[in-house]
Amino acid sequence: MIRAALALVLFSSGPGLACGLGGRALAPAESDAPQAYVRFETIPLAQPFALEVEVCGGRDVDDLRVDAIMPAHQHGMNYVPRVTATGHDVFKVEGMLFHMPGLWQLQVDVQLQERVVHYTYPIELR
Repeated sequence: MIRAALALVLFSSGPGLACGLGGRALAPAESDAPQAYVRFETIPLAQPFALEVEVCGGRDVDDLRVDAIMPAHQHGMNYVPRVTATGHDVFKVEGMLFHMPGLWQLQVDVQLQERVVHYTYPIELR
């Protein structure tokens, strides 16, 4: 009985209930930005990898761009990743490649109608 009630709540609550499940919270540049999460497996050195970005809050995302920089070295990636929408405000990012070890800063720009929200996430690659 409890399982059935829980399943009913999960399936009838819409896409926002499980938003960010299994992800790492991105840090927004603005306090009123919708929550956003990134999901990835182990990141290999100098090999392509993919990640997933999810934007919560029920707002339609018009565009999403992803890049990464190494703040200590003042440079970014040598490749431009491909972003593909895979579902309600969920995006697959392919072609990421961190070509050297150190601290990288993932940068995600989310276009919400006339507003662009900037997010970051630190990744230490050894």
